[in-house]
Amino acid sequence: MKESLRIGKLVIKNFFDYYEEVGLDDENEFFPILKVIISAITDSQENKIKKEELEKQLIDYAKGIYISLWLMHAEENDEEFDLDLEQEEAAKNFENIYENV
Repeated sequence: MKESLRIGKLVIKNFFDYYEEVGLDDENEFFPILKVIISAITDSQENKIKKEELEKQLIDYAKGIYISLWLMHAEENDEEFDLDLEQEEAAKNFENIYENV
C-alpha cells in the first residue's frame, strides 16, 4: 500500500499542477478526473480495508492541496483575507463537489 500511496500522491500532485496551469473547471473537468484517478489507484488494493484507507489518504491529500491553492488565490484577490473562514469555505467546497460529481 505504501507504494500505491506514493504513486497516488505523485499523480495527484502532477494533476493539480496541470489544473493550475491550464485552468480546468472544478465541477466539469477537474473533480470528475480526480475521482477517476483516485479510484484507479485504490483499485490496486485487493483488501477492502486497505482500499478504503488508501482512498481516504488520497482524498485528504488532494483536499489539502486544494485548500492551499484556494488560500493562495484568496489572499491574492482579497485585501480582507480571513484565513479561518477561507479554510472552512475551501474544505466545504472540496467536499461538496467531490461527493456530488
